[in-house]
This record gives sequence, C-alpha cells and structure tokens, in this order.
Amino acid sequence: MDKRIEAYLAYIDAVRGLSERTVRSYREDLAQYDAFLSGEGRDGAAAVDIDEARSSDIRAFEAALVTDGKAGSSVNRALSTIRGFYRYRARYGGLASDPSRDIESLPDRRKLPRFLFEDEMSDFIALADGDDFRSVRDRAILEFLYSTGCRVGEAAGLSLRDLSLEDGTARVFGKGSKERIVFLAEPARQALAAYLPMRSELRTRAGAALSESRDAAAGKAGRGEGCDEDGKAPGSKPRDPLFVNTRGGALTERGIEWIVDSYAAKAGTGKRVSPHAFRHSFATHLVARGADIRVVQELLGHANISTTQIYAHVDMERLRKVYDQAHPHGGTGTGNGKEGRR
Repeated sequence: MDKRIEAYLAYIDAVRGLSERTVRSYREDLAQYDAFLSGEGRDGAAAVDIDEARSSDIRAFEAALVTDGKAGSSVNRALSTIRGFYRYRARYGGLASDPSRDIESLPDRRKLPRFLFEDEMSDFIALADGDDFRSVRDRAILEFLYSTGCRVGEAAGLSLRDLSLEDGTARVFGKGSKERIVFLAEPARQALAAYLPMRSELRTRAGAALSESRDAAAGKAGRGEGCDEDGKAPGSKPRDPLFVNTRGGALTERGIEWIVDSYAAKAGTGKRVSPHAFRHSFATHLVARGADIRVVQELLGHANISTTQIYAHVDMERLRKVYDQAHPHGGTGTGNGKEGRR
C-alpha cells in the first residue's frame, strides 16, 4: 500500500487513538480508493497519483461505489475516510489544496440499529452457562457489554485496575482516548466476581510462557481465541487485561466478536447479533424505560447528541407497534374497524 496511506493509518492509530476496528475500516476504504486511482474500474483511464487527485476523481470513485451497489452508509464512510486523509496530507504532507473539501456525502438514510428485546437478551446471555473457564468468562463478557453499553474495543482495552466491583463501575477509554465511567448492574458484578478468581489462576499458571504464546498467536488473527496481537502496535494492549483468552493473553476485539458470534449461532433468534448489538440494546432499553436521551448520550460516550437520537426513533417504532396492536382503530388491533365505533 502507498506509504502516504500507511503514514496516515499510523497517525490515526497512535496519535488520534482510534479503535482497531476503525483503523481497519479506514485501511480498506483507502486501499479501494488507491486501487481506483491506479486505474481499476476507470475504463482504461490513466492512473492518478493520490496527491494529484481532483474533486472529479473523488466523485468518480463515489459514483463507482454506488454503481457497485454499495450501501449509502458505506459510501459515506469511504468519503469521510478520504476527507480525513486529505486533511492530514494538507496539514502534515505539504498538499497545496484539499480536493475533498467540497465533496458532499450522500443523503443520510439511517437504518434503525439491530437490537435484542429484553427477554431475547436474557435468553442470549443465559447461553453462557457452565462452570468451566470459557463459560464463566463468556458470561462475564456478555453481562459486561449489556450492563455498560461499551464498544467492543473499549471492553478489549480494559485493564484489571480499571474495574471496581466494590463501586460497581469501570473506567473505559472511548474514541479519541476519551475517558468515561460506566456502571455495572448486579448481574454483571456477580458474573465478573465469578470470573476474576479463574482469570487470576490462569494468569498465574501462564506465567513466563505468556510472552511466547503471544508471538505464536500473532499470525492467527481472525480466529477468536488466538487473536493475541491482531496487528496492534507494541504496547497498545493493556498490560494486565481484564478479559483474557485461554492462554492468559489479552482477548482482542476480534476475539470478543468471535465469542458473541459463537453464541449467536446457538441462539436461534433469527437476528444478526454482534457486540455492537449489545450496545444498541443497552441504549434502546434505557430509552424505552424513560431514560433522558442526554443521559444515554453520556453513558454511550457519544460526542454529538444527534448520534444518540436514533434510539428515540427505535423506541417510537416500538410504541407504534404496541399502539397498532392495542388500539381498537390501530393497524392490527382486534377492534380494527367496526367494533368500538359509534
């Protein structure tokens, strides 16, 4: 990949502190954009150096994505990535002008987030049932995600010292390394209390062999339990990670995703469940039970209230369904029509 792109990715990782998931997405978007400028999908057009691209080249790339059937959200994410890259190049790379400055995103048609209803969430978490290390650890992870609404990267980045079972809180670091305090409900506290002694015993047994196992696992990214390094820069993982794999090493974002995926395959809900679905469920359930939207914003660590507003729309959808089912004149109400009319 172009060295200028690599330098930008290193910058957003090390300086801006973006999550590994976000850096991975930026890498994919910029690799696709660079390939497009080199001539792929341009009907024989001459290659264009990334620093010499014009706004017309970016618009052509946008059009190519739309033609390929990419979702509007994916197109807008790619455009946002490109804008960030060129802002970086203009500030640190000596680029004379930013070709992305006047590029607008596609109209926002945000989909309602995927979430589980309260009974579905309870049934899902209950799937982690057992007294072996994996089951106890998995239960702690699932309860933690639902209790706190944390991003998967925030959970993976937790150190033991960030947790306070006595206070029922945890200190997490969100996007841009912004710190916030999240709260642990009683089921999460109990699950973590059961997990911590097993974690301590495993870490003690792992001992000096832990560093060697990290090196061996570095090439197994994407396989859940083996994702010890996952391409992260040295020292970026917590030294004393809260959530660990079966060898005592830090459990990565991909490792947690793999764990959730394994239970989703057993759940039979028919819904696509990811760690982020826990975050959506957390927020949706809070709003449904009357929590102020700005409180939910603080708990989620959203910089902008507009990002949190989507959960109010989710709850309105839920209320609409209840109304339609319960009101005599509702869309699916039992009295829909003649009964009850006067």
